[in-house]
Amino acid sequence: MNYWDELMGSTEDASVYMQSYGEGVGSETRATISKFINDNESVLDVGCGPGWNYEHFRDVEGLKLTDYKGTDYSELMIEGALLKYPEAKFEVADARDMGEGNNTWDVVLLQDIVEHTNGYKLPVKEALRIARKRVIVVFWRLTDGEEDTINDDGNDGYGAAYSRPKWEKYLDSLNLKWMTLTSEDGANRHHDFYFIEKGEE
Repeated sequence: MNYWDELMGSTEDASVYMQSYGEGVGSETRATISKFINDNESVLDVGCGPGWNYEHFRDVEGLKLTDYKGTDYSELMIEGALLKYPEAKFEVADARDMGEGNNTWDVVLLQDIVEHTNGYKLPVKEALRIARKRVIVVFWRLTDGEEDTINDDGNDGYGAAYSRPKWEKYLDSLNLKWMTLTSEDGANRHHDFYFIEKGEE
């Protein structure tokens, strides 16, 4: 059993994860992400947890997506998502090796997961391989220091704190257009949003 399934303990607990943090449907974080997803686009939601984005995109934003799939490393998270949204597509997958074809999803979203993957390069490289149009990466722990802090304790680096200068230098090395936003003052949780464009739409 992986760290996340041990942490959740049950499908029922997994199905409400993050709600107590104010990060459920309707949160500022999900609203910001939604501004960079358009009608008639497909979305692969990597590290989807209990599926909050699916409901937010559909019911709060009213996005008309051509396709949506949520994936997560945790079996209990996926079971929790399917418990709430049995009509949607959710499956267990590792962000570092998704098993998806090249350029198969318009948007690939990595929200609050690269802090849990012992480094961001593998999941970002995988997301860029899969995405047709853009990759959205959302961090909740970037620092202004020059070095990353990764907790290599068997829990997939849970709670890693990455260096913003180092991350942005890596982004520049990709030779792709990117932009960033940060959470507004007073937001429930601080987040740094990065939007990486793969090419002309």
